[in-house]
Amino acid sequence: MAKLYSRLLGHYDGRPYFISVSVSPNTNTVEDFSVAVHYNDPNTEREVQIARIDTAHETVHFDRLYRRNQPKDTNVDFSVWDAEQHLEENWRQYASTYAENHAD
Repeated sequence: MAKLYSRLLGHYDGRPYFISVSVSPNTNTVEDFSVAVHYNDPNTEREVQIARIDTAHETVHFDRLYRRNQPKDTNVDFSVWDAEQHLEENWRQYASTYAENHAD
């Protein structure tokens, strides 16, 4: 799956958060997708995802990585563009909850 783009959403608690959108095979015929909100951890030099909506397991699902138990909601109906809009509108709440549940 090819990453279409990543862009800055904004800052929360001094940390920049991004949204990344990936699709396969292309934007005109989306069969699989992944939309994720993430930050880059300077200590580990890794991307840390806090929320993701994707089709990785044969069906659209919402990985709520910001929650302590990281539930996976499978009863969702998002297109790639709906997923992007939903995560963009709610990323600050997800960042806040992630910070509360995954404090260093």
